[in-house]
Amino acid sequence: MQRQSFRQEFIAGACVALVLLMGCGTSKPRGSSTVTEVPLENTAAVAHTSWQDARVGDRVEYAFYVHASGMSRGNSSSAGQLFVEVVAVRPPWVWLSIRVTRNDGQPHPHPFLRHAFVLPMRMGQAPAHRPPGIRGSPPIPIRAFAAGHHWLAQRTSRDESSGDGPTQHRIYAEPPGPLYLTRGLLEVDSVSGFNVTFGHRLALVSFQRGSGTSEGVLPRMDRPFGPGTWYEMKARTREGSRVTRICLGAEQGYLLRKGWTDSTDGTRCEDFQDAESVALEDALIQLVDESVFVPTWPPRDYGAPLPRQGPLHLGQDSLRAYFDETPDSMDHESLKVTVQGFATDVWNPVLRGLPREARFKELSAETFWQPRAGLHQFIEDTRLSGWGTWLEPSELSSSTR
Repeated sequence: MQRQSFRQEFIAGACVALVLLMGCGTSKPRGSSTVTEVPLENTAAVAHTSWQDARVGDRVEYAFYVHASGMSRGNSSSAGQLFVEVVAVRPPWVWLSIRVTRNDGQPHPHPFLRHAFVLPMRMGQAPAHRPPGIRGSPPIPIRAFAAGHHWLAQRTSRDESSGDGPTQHRIYAEPPGPLYLTRGLLEVDSVSGFNVTFGHRLALVSFQRGSGTSEGVLPRMDRPFGPGTWYEMKARTREGSRVTRICLGAEQGYLLRKGWTDSTDGTRCEDFQDAESVALEDALIQLVDESVFVPTWPPRDYGAPLPRQGPLHLGQDSLRAYFDETPDSMDHESLKVTVQGFATDVWNPVLRGLPREARFKELSAETFWQPRAGLHQFIEDTRLSGWGTWLEPSELSSSTR
């Protein structure tokens, strides 16, 4: 009974926070997302829109609230507004700005969300994928009201709370119409856990269709979300070394990721066949979720002091970094120690052009034996060894080259 009460209190708290988030602290009107199952013939059909129809000014805006408790890193919550907007169109590329703010429009305080990202999306053919929604849940046709508009929609849901799993639902407009940027996402809601709880809610509050009278200005690739870039990690052991290159792309609403080891001919990433893929809206949900999974920077347990600082060398450049040491006592004579290096400022100019997934984690890691007496003995290490964009110069802003 106590467990059920705790879950109900969490859900109620999340809902209250979302209501406050969407209605307070801003001079901009905020919509709401409510779902009512009524006869479908009462809702007008939405015109078909796809990435090939993208216009500068196309935009979707969501309100979000994320909360986690019981973690070793402490209890944390994050709330704000998430914007996805088309800022330039140069077929076959649609250039997106991804921006997160507080509810009052000011920059979000979390370092992961403080600056806008750039994301080039290629018009083309979407990779093989399952329909939007929750896997294994049959979609239920409904009518949804969100952002002042009625939508033909589909709802999927699942309740696994009896086994400490999530209680969740998703609602997608079908067809997506002007919400093509996020495959028609209207709302996602999920809560899970008992001793360690986590929940998030994201709901559409506004959208707009661009005028189509401008092709926009190509943005700089200083702060890429990921697509259009590559990065390399060099790993060394006592036996030798290897380099792994990660190439990141995006096509027709999906983010693509593919890695190669010891095969880095040139800087182009042209072959995304069999690449991992994730829908853009899922990547955006992951972005805001990370702001509670890593509530403080660098990542550390609640109450732990800041790690020591020092210079971290990346090629010919260097930057200030935190060095977090994790000892693992193996026997009474030695320790196995892992030292991870994190940029003190994840937006340091040295990291210009580095994709998000490499920026927001350790840039280096070294593992060694530390005898109780004597010099340490190297085991292995990894380090960010290079990054850049694989887009052609003609596809980039002149200020980026």
